[in-house]
Amino acid sequence: MLTTAAQILIRIRDERQLSMSSLAVLAGVPTSTVSRIESGRVEPTLGMIRRLALGAGYHLHLQYYDLFTGRLEDHPVGAGDVDEEGEGGRDR
Repeated sequence: MLTTAAQILIRIRDERQLSMSSLAVLAGVPTSTVSRIESGRVEPTLGMIRRLALGAGYHLHLQYYDLFTGRLEDHPVGAGDVDEEGEGGRDR
């Protein structure tokens, strides 16, 4: 099942009972960024999702399916794995 960034962010805020502005402060991003992601107007980088998750007290764990080998791969996203530049940055 695919989950969008908007769904992840809405769930994180709901579970932590955070407003958009509260999460934005915790993550160090503008409230408008949280709003644009949740409304689907912006597709954030992996780094931005990680930043927002960490702000709410979550550790991001990436799981992906390799179509060529048929293996399910797990990858904990730790410090330095993705950029911290925000929306303008690129995933590595």
